[in-house]
Amino acid sequence: MTGTTEPLDPLASVTATDSWDRLVSAALVGTSRRSVPDTPDLPATPATEDAAALLDRAALAAVRRAAGHTPATATPVTPDGSDELPEVGDAATHRLDRILAGRTELLPEWLELAAARGRRAAHSSLPALLDQGARETRIRPALAAVVGGRGHWLARFNTSWAYIRGESVPGDRFDQGEWEQGTPVRRRRTLAALRAADPDAARALLQQVWPDLAKAELRRRLLEALETGLGPADEEFLELALDDRGANVRGLALSLLTRLPDSAHAHRLRGHVREHASAGEDGALRVETVHTRRADIHRDLALAAPQSRAETANERSGRLWALVTHAPLDVWPDLLGTDPAGVLAAATASGDADLGDAFVNAVAVQEDVRWARVVLETVGLRITRRSHAHANGSFQLEKLLDLLPVEERCARVRDVLDTGVGLEHCGEMLRATRGPWTTALSEWTVQRLHQPGRARDSFGYREICDAAAEHMPPQHLADLREEAPFEHTADAYLRLRGTLRFRLDMYKEL
Repeated sequence: MTGTTEPLDPLASVTATDSWDRLVSAALVGTSRRSVPDTPDLPATPATEDAAALLDRAALAAVRRAAGHTPATATPVTPDGSDELPEVGDAATHRLDRILAGRTELLPEWLELAAARGRRAAHSSLPALLDQGARETRIRPALAAVVGGRGHWLARFNTSWAYIRGESVPGDRFDQGEWEQGTPVRRRRTLAALRAADPDAARALLQQVWPDLAKAELRRRLLEALETGLGPADEEFLELALDDRGANVRGLALSLLTRLPDSAHAHRLRGHVREHASAGEDGALRVETVHTRRADIHRDLALAAPQSRAETANERSGRLWALVTHAPLDVWPDLLGTDPAGVLAAATASGDADLGDAFVNAVAVQEDVRWARVVLETVGLRITRRSHAHANGSFQLEKLLDLLPVEERCARVRDVLDTGVGLEHCGEMLRATRGPWTTALSEWTVQRLHQPGRARDSFGYREICDAAAEHMPPQHLADLREEAPFEHTADAYLRLRGTLRFRLDMYKEL
């Protein structure tokens, strides 16, 4: 190498944003050996060159780092997305802020009220609402109806809010450009709009692109569009989806096929039931083990093939559960020569608790109102009593009650409560009875809350208070005494009154 080169100064090319590292480096060496570095990105400090100057500049840099300051320049954007719906008033906006800050259990009711009255949320509430929707998927359909055009536009700037752009809203129309080039959520939304207008065209469009959809999650989300207008014409495509390599896709296809009781798939399931189930000499229902090597059964039940030759108890239970859940309910009375009540009695007589639970699950999944009435008359209360051992018990009871008209739902629950069940089970049944409650059930609840109770029943009393706070129409606040009837449950009773008052004001504001 020829010539001379000047030693490189490692600090010569350091940018202003490196001030912290430069200050740390100088502090480690000492100001007696290295001068205090320039910090043009920080405010000016007294013109000294000693350790005091270094500490002054380090303090400024530390405060800036702790505050999270990042120098940046933003170009203002002009919002788009017109909002035709009127905005809720200031009082309703303030109440929504309070709900989002700590009473999110009331958010679904606020959203439903606002949508029912043709109002949208204030623009200032949108970030918090969209954040809540990112955490709580069940509120997304109702949320989409009240965030307006500004909410859908705002979601473009935050990936965690992108879900809202895939939620259908009234007035949606199919857009060919969105279908061909849009994001997955936009493609799902525009396909859903076409499905609502022309089910056959939507299915044909999905079938055309299906082989090219690489991601199972996208296939599943697009397949969800077939829930609207589902009919016999969809059977062939759903059979194709039943062979999908994605377990979630197969599961959704099975769920949709279950709603087609006259399909070839339904008839195959009836055949599987007749092959594996029979009545014993004692009248109990017997269901034989569904063999692991039956590929046709695994396909029809959307189950994964077994991984080993030795089957596990969980695999056997899973096949039984899937077969009972998805086989058309009409096969059982024909098989046993009895009615739905007789089928449930035979299942109970089998001594297999899982078999009885599977029938309850089948009624909820297939949304059969006739069977739901029979279940509620014969085993409904036992569902609640077993809910501590079986976590899905109360949830299944709620789904069964939801199938009934609200008047019948509340009347049936009140009839059970009048039989003298304990407070704990009263609370569980009332929690499962979605509101708004009828006047008769609300009056029964108010009366029960005023009756003397034992200290050991405080848990059940609190359950009733919590259920009433969520489901009882808020105008029944006037029927409740202002003072808590019992000292040991005063907190729950006063919380109930406070929630009803909060909800009553919410109704007035919207």
